[in-house]
Amino acid sequence: MIIGYVFYSFILLATLFVSYFYIHYAMKTTTIGLYANVIVASVMQLSAYALAVFGWFLYTFLQHTSHFFIGLQIAIWVFVICEVCLISIVLYQYKKEEIIRLASNVWSFSKRNYFKLVKRMKSVRNIKKKEEA
Repeated sequence: MIIGYVFYSFILLATLFVSYFYIHYAMKTTTIGLYANVIVASVMQLSAYALAVFGWFLYTFLQHTSHFFIGLQIAIWVFVICEVCLISIVLYQYKKEEIIRLASNVWSFSKRNYFKLVKRMKSVRNIKKKEEA
């Protein structure tokens, strides 16, 4: 039974590294933002946990029902801890890149639409002047 617990715990902790490496790979190779990658990695991690809990159920149901509930509690707590660790690590590493990407997108948008923005600002000023008069 100890080998089962060790293997089960190994699978649960391995999903943290798989999710982290997915985010790291996706941030380097794609243009998808940080938050979308975190959501995808969280769903990947949740599905891996569901499969691990199902395998744990099949392994322990015939032996002891109490072991199944202990394993379920372990999975829930390890999932919460791993999810908090994953999000905090990823935000610490990629928050600066995400802010720089947002600033460059805003800058390029404002460069493309500068004249439209100026025209709208002038029209708003004219409307305010007419209302004041």
